[in-house]
Amino acid sequence: AAAAQVSGDWGRSATADELTQTLPILHVYDHCPFCVRARMIFGLKGLPYRLSFLMNDDVVTPTKLIGKKVLPVLEQGSEAMGESLDIVRKVDEAEGPMLKPSVDRQDIAAWQNANAMVIRKLTRPRVADAFLPEFATKAARATWIRNHQFSDGTEFRACMEASPELIKELTAELPKLDAMLDSETSVNPGGVSYDDITLFPALRTLTLVKGLQWPEKLGRYIAHMAEVCDIDLYDKQSC
Repeated sequence: AAAAQVSGDWGRSATADELTQTLPILHVYDHCPFCVRARMIFGLKGLPYRLSFLMNDDVVTPTKLIGKKVLPVLEQGSEAMGESLDIVRKVDEAEGPMLKPSVDRQDIAAWQNANAMVIRKLTRPRVADAFLPEFATKAARATWIRNHQFSDGTEFRACMEASPELIKELTAELPKLDAMLDSETSVNPGGVSYDDITLFPALRTLTLVKGLQWPEKLGRYIAHMAEVCDIDLYDKQSC
């Protein structure tokens, strides 16, 4: 009976306790790394919450909540807040923090900056074509595509055509990042930290790219974080 109360079985009615329970609502886009940050802390701590995927062209909902179109937004009762790391901190500290502080990994930041353009050229055209809840209408997908064009005029089609060279280039750089990880379970010694909160979302987006050769530790790290955070990767729709 207890299992039925928390199941999503088709045709059952919510229990009296479920009907009176008020869960925090996290409004997100699936593809958004900042939104993934906020989702991670709920998964890591095993906290119940409602996950709300907004359409990419929905300006009204976030404006009503925090005054502008930006996600993630955490809605709790009559209060709402944005800023991904502020949300992470609020949720983590509510019932005793589990996250270790950031140790300001300048080496990882430098790696990300050095490879930022090749990563964008690999991921943007793939996000544009991905099956995502925020792109459930043509208008929503078109809004994202219009807002994420390259400033130098490079077309997504050209990026896809250049994928073999781009994949080869990034694959050669991944061992450097692999060496920066302490283990397959955390960036730093001592457990999960804010440095994991900021790194994993970017790596998750890269799972859209078919053909990347992940070093062993880095590949296991991505799989581990996806599991413990309860956030799917994109490998099944990679291209």
